[in-house]
Amino acid sequence: MLLLLLSCKNEVKLEKFDTEKWKTGTQLERGNMATDLVESTILIGKNKTEVISILGQPKDSTITNFHYIIDYGYMTKFHLDISFDINKLKVIKTEISD
Repeated sequence: MLLLLLSCKNEVKLEKFDTEKWKTGTQLERGNMATDLVESTILIGKNKTEVISILGQPKDSTITNFHYIIDYGYMTKFHLDISFDINKLKVIKTEISD
């Protein structure tokens, strides 16, 4: 049982956000940069065109949200969720969810 738990352990390698690495990277590489991206708040106040320029096309989107799939090496995929103000369509919140 202990061996099974140890084999499930994953070390997340946190990296500083880099737009080119993000655009060409795997979901796991994106996961390594996602925390820095959220904590740096560099997307706050950006419009949709600017976000796409920085991150590329989202996996899914609505009028007020963009979703990018990221991975931390666990069995479940995570999402970088970007929320836009309904009136100004500028980023008001970024968060990581499962």
